[in-house]
Amino acid sequence: MYEILPQTSDDLLAIRVSGTLSKADYERLHPWLDEQLAKHPRPSLLIVMKDFSGWDSVAAMIEDLKIDMEHRNDVRRIAMVGEKAWQKWMTWASKPFTRAEVAYFEMDELEQARKWAEAA
Repeated sequence: MYEILPQTSDDLLAIRVSGTLSKADYERLHPWLDEQLAKHPRPSLLIVMKDFSGWDSVAAMIEDLKIDMEHRNDVRRIAMVGEKAWQKWMTWASKPFTRAEVAYFEMDELEQARKWAEAA
């Protein structure tokens, strides 16, 4: 599941993902993201992966890639904050799907990640 974090502002869209993400989660997230990008062009993203275990299906992973591809030019920076080695690898693997600067931070670097994302 995902939740919109209170750090969200005109220049920073902050999201926490946890548990497993489903296709339905992306179907709810995508309209919110579209609305935010229409109101606030080229914000940065802060994605906090706390207790995140992945996707519940290939369909959910495909929805994730669709969002990445559709908005590949719409975001300045993406700060991914995680707690598992595979999340760091996933951050690296996502770079070809966006023109944004992408960086990975450990969970204890959350504040540093936010500042990096907002500095763009």
